Amino acid sequence: MEDSNSIEIQNMSSNQNIPLVEDLIQKEQKQKKEGIISKLFFYSVYPIMKLAKSTPLEPDMIPDLEEENKSQYIHSIFKKKLDVGEINLRKALAKTFRNELILIFIILFVYTMGQLAIPVLIKYVIDYIMDPHKDLKKGGYLLGIIIGVRLSNIFTQSHSRSLIRNIGYEAMTVVSLEIMAKALKVSFQSNRSHTNGQVLNLMQVDAAKLILVTTYISSVALIPLQLGVSFYLMYRLIGISFVAGLIIIFLAIFVNVLLGRMLITNQNKLMKDKDQRTKAANELFSNIKFIKINALEEYFYDKLQILRKKEVSSLRKRLYSSAANIFTVWLTPQMVLTFTFGLYVYLGHDLVPSNTFAIISLFQMLQQPMLQLPIAFNSLIETNIALLRIQKFLRTKELQRDCIQQSEYVHDESINIKQGNFQWPSKQEEKSSNKQSNQVQDVEKQQLCLKEIDIKILPRQFISIIGDVGSGKSSLLQCLLGEMLYDDQNQPEICINGRIAYVSQKPWIQNSTLKENILFGNEFDQEKYDAVLRYSCLIDDLNILMQGDQTMIGEKGINLSGGQKARVSLARALYQDCDIYLFDDLISAVDIHVGKFIIQECLNKFLKNKTRILVTHQINFCKDSDIIYLMEDGKITERGSYDEMKQSPRFQQINDKFNIQDDDKTPSPIKRKISRLNTIQRQIQSPSESTNDSTTNSIVISDDVDKLMLAEDRAKGTINKEILKEYFRYNGGVSSFIYVAFIMVVWIGCYLGSSLWIADWCVEDASVDKNFSNEVYFWVYFSLGFGQALFAFMRAWTIINQSIKSAETIHNQMVISLMYAPQCQFFERVPQGRIMNRLTKDLNTLDSEIYWNISWLYTKFSQLLSNSFLNVYASTYYILLPILIFFYLCLKIQRIFMCASRELYRLELISKSPILSYFTETLQGLTVIRAFQKEKDFQYNFSLKMDVNRKIFFQQVAANAWFIQVLGLSSFIVNISAIAYCIFYNTGNAAFAGLLMTYASNIDTNICQTVESIGQLENGIISFERCLAYTKVQPEKPYKQIVEARLLNQEVDQVKLNNWPQNGRIEYQNAYIHYREDLPPALKNLNLVIQPKTKIGVVGRTGAGKSTITMSLLRILEASNGQIIIDGHDIKQIPLRQLRENITIIMQDSTIFDGTLRENLDPTGKNTDDEILSVVDRCCLQGMMNNSLDTKLSEGGENLSAGQKQLLCIARAILRKSQIVLIDEATANIDIETEHNIQETIKKSFKNCTVITIAHRINTILHCDKILMIDKGQLLEYGDTQELLEDEESHFYQIYQESLKQKQ
Repeated sequence: MEDSNSIEIQNMSSNQNIPLVEDLIQKEQKQKKEGIISKLFFYSVYPIMKLAKSTPLEPDMIPDLEEENKSQYIHSIFKKKLDVGEINLRKALAKTFRNELILIFIILFVYTMGQLAIPVLIKYVIDYIMDPHKDLKKGGYLLGIIIGVRLSNIFTQSHSRSLIRNIGYEAMTVVSLEIMAKALKVSFQSNRSHTNGQVLNLMQVDAAKLILVTTYISSVALIPLQLGVSFYLMYRLIGISFVAGLIIIFLAIFVNVLLGRMLITNQNKLMKDKDQRTKAANELFSNIKFIKINALEEYFYDKLQILRKKEVSSLRKRLYSSAANIFTVWLTPQMVLTFTFGLYVYLGHDLVPSNTFAIISLFQMLQQPMLQLPIAFNSLIETNIALLRIQKFLRTKELQRDCIQQSEYVHDESINIKQGNFQWPSKQEEKSSNKQSNQVQDVEKQQLCLKEIDIKILPRQFISIIGDVGSGKSSLLQCLLGEMLYDDQNQPEICINGRIAYVSQKPWIQNSTLKENILFGNEFDQEKYDAVLRYSCLIDDLNILMQGDQTMIGEKGINLSGGQKARVSLARALYQDCDIYLFDDLISAVDIHVGKFIIQECLNKFLKNKTRILVTHQINFCKDSDIIYLMEDGKITERGSYDEMKQSPRFQQINDKFNIQDDDKTPSPIKRKISRLNTIQRQIQSPSESTNDSTTNSIVISDDVDKLMLAEDRAKGTINKEILKEYFRYNGGVSSFIYVAFIMVVWIGCYLGSSLWIADWCVEDASVDKNFSNEVYFWVYFSLGFGQALFAFMRAWTIINQSIKSAETIHNQMVISLMYAPQCQFFERVPQGRIMNRLTKDLNTLDSEIYWNISWLYTKFSQLLSNSFLNVYASTYYILLPILIFFYLCLKIQRIFMCASRELYRLELISKSPILSYFTETLQGLTVIRAFQKEKDFQYNFSLKMDVNRKIFFQQVAANAWFIQVLGLSSFIVNISAIAYCIFYNTGNAAFAGLLMTYASNIDTNICQTVESIGQLENGIISFERCLAYTKVQPEKPYKQIVEARLLNQEVDQVKLNNWPQNGRIEYQNAYIHYREDLPPALKNLNLVIQPKTKIGVVGRTGAGKSTITMSLLRILEASNGQIIIDGHDIKQIPLRQLRENITIIMQDSTIFDGTLRENLDPTGKNTDDEILSVVDRCCLQGMMNNSLDTKLSEGGENLSAGQKQLLCIARAILRKSQIVLIDEATANIDIETEHNIQETIKKSFKNCTVITIAHRINTILHCDKILMIDKGQLLEYGDTQELLEDEESHFYQIYQESLKQKQ
């Protein structure tokens, strides 16, 4: 099965295929040694093609790349060519691949000369036919020369295309690796000129343009040479008359320049709109859990739709410009011929077959690259814009680390900061950076976040940093990590002696095994590993896991609780064995006794010889600190030991606030028994937290990777007929097909008519009268040529509209289906990179690429039919025999080729998902990666994932080249038959001989391009197939009717219960809750009644089922048995949207969207400004307002502290005015004084609500009316808080005693 970050997709082949794979690899290696013959005929790819006929291909069946072909090696060459001072990607790419480009140019030059030789040979053949005294020996020489030229063209064409595509992919590879390398050096917090979504688009869409541009540019690169030689030959054939054609060419160039400017403008606009839509989609699916539990699907769908409509509008303008370009490309060669021949006969000459068909052959030879010119021109414009966008990112400002002097060796001091003035970017800087990303802003004009920081920390000291929300605590750690900005003119000084380990406030977990998360790329040491597990309190967790430390952790740690993620982050830091440890509010995510163990046993004992800096809001954990720093408004206002700080009025004020919170609920005579304390002490020696399993999948932690992460869906074999029918239906069905077919029939009529008309216009004997005057011939020929261009334009216009409509429809349906997909069964098992791959790469194929494939197929197939007819018409019916034999051979070859091509293309698409997922994951963990100095490791791992994709792509290219070559060689049966017929059989009609020679030489090209177009279209339909699969994702059962209606663009009237809920009474009756059907119940036979307006505190160990209660109330998890009743109604009978709209949950992980403060507080706009401002004031949010509710918040709230984000989420919850409120440790990252104020606000705001609070810290639930204790999915204890505190036998009493002991 394939997971999002695996280097290779796991082998799905059966055991009996393994020897076959080994044989294949051996054959491949043997063939590499065979040398030039094998390479000339691409024989090395044949074993893969043979294997593809018998079994679906898998990545491990593809031989690995040689060392010099691996991405890391090629990127190292590129880095040497890249001028760091003035980054110019085009110049660097040209230098990197200079030798390869020269070789390709030589091969293309030989191919072009061969192509240009064909018209000359046609003239000689026709002259030979018209010669009454034929010399058969001369005819044999002509036939031999033609065969030699044709052979040369076949080999040079196949090899040039292979080399060009490989270089395009190499260029994409090095640019992608450079984007990754740059991302590892940029802080998206301090440099907001680019967002994660934009950089993701650069990697996924912009870099990929390099593959397409090289493919098309190779076809048109030598057009100037071809035109020059063509006009020279025309001059030699018809004299000065060629000037008419030259004038037409210059006019066409002028028109195309104007169209090019229009295309550039439209493409720029399209890419900006695509960035915005990709960014919004990435943000949406990153926060899908929040959206679902708040029933905001419609709001965010509409928001995304607005951006998609803008993108489609830009796409339509760009493609319409392309359609106009197609018109000029078809019109130009026809007008060149028309006016050249017109001027020639106007000057008194007669059209002679040999000269006429030589010229027609010249322009037919030019027509192929000219037809691809609009595609190449579009691709060149797109690639140029893409490179400029990537170049802009590569030039963006990197981390300011010049002020940091770091040594890996410990000296007399660990950390020394002097004149520490730092800041995050202001709003003005963000706007400025969008215009000029590398411009250094004037720091003095900005508000400093850290002011006049002067600290000196000695080795082995334990430092605590405390302060209010937004006071600069986390920023102090960030400045040590080099993540913040400062004024270059007034540079601070930071001296760090020793290696740094960092535990972030929001844990960053990789999608890999638990063990790999802890090792983090280091070598395994059993003794150290065991110690790390013990001191990070993970031993009990490993015992729960069926796979132990080999358990695969889902994306973003989806199958870990909040406390488990924090402790895995701690374990990762401990295993690195660094000299300096930075802990950003680590304790807030764990229970009181686990927090005590971490402080006393881990920080004070295990790390006693290390320098430790702890940011915390919990004053009681500061007792063991050597020095405490108190921060206010970015300054260190007080410092000293715990005893010294106790003398400070400000510190005492904070300490009193911390202690007072649980004094109100303390029972009067509580006697502490020594035996009970001993029991608790034993628990501490082997701690196991009761941390909230805030992620809904905590109980699923025992799953291995195959059960947890779903393998990416992949069709095998030929494309299903149902998929083709669906694509046909999406593109307008029968009526649309008939209309396009009619256009093509008329186009074929013009194409055939112009060919036959010019044959009739030619004269072999000037004494014979022509059927019509030259004027009639001229205007009819002009009309037929113009008709070809006009109907080509109509074809393009029609297909563009069909494709845009199809892509728009499937995007909308895909988003609808995804947004209503179940959280546990889908989103927690499918990596986000996989979803984004379809919303970027696959959707881009439907938007911009598949249209060309369809249009090209119509054109080439029509030309094939026309040229086959002309071959028969101009010779004899016997010529059908070699044509039919050739068609039969093509069919057989095509079947062999498509088996491999289809599988390789699917594999290539699937192998992109791990690349995208890994890149996305890296962007999310940049601060942690840089803190541990693991940038090189992540760059290397990224290159390994690229290499898996590369080896598949190279085989795909080789298969295409083999196919072109074999078809070309097979076409000799038609070419030789036609030429031999002309040379050795006197037709008596030189014009017909010219027709036969001209169009016979094109049949093989036509059929090659037709079959190739079918393959390209099939690859495009595979992207459609992948997108279509996401339109059929099963929704949550209650939403099924809504989704079905929305997919059909129908409105659904949702019946709602009136006046529900009124009281907030909750009852569980024999409830069983499963995360998935194949898993044991997370809640078992739960019977519970919560009276209206009751405040409930929920406690329990990790995986006990605490969050399962909240998720079951919101129907994120459905009850498999029993009932959950709210105000007399089974929640299964309540419309799901109404249920979620009327239950508010405040999650531990805060969710902030890119937008204004008003949009984040009240997304649906149900509250007035006065109501919002009142809540802002009550939740202490005035500091982030900037006097306006329209204050811009960045993606993920990067411009806010963790505490400010939590305050915003609390304010959002208050504004919802729900009768039932679920709180998941909402004040974990808030300072004590603010927490006290917020707790009072929560009590007042939710006074008349039923409130269920999941506990991390005892003081947050002591105000509750009742305590609910869960253990192993069963109700362990439920009663009045006061009574449980007074009952020494109660489980809650034990926990409370420990919290009191901790405060002593």
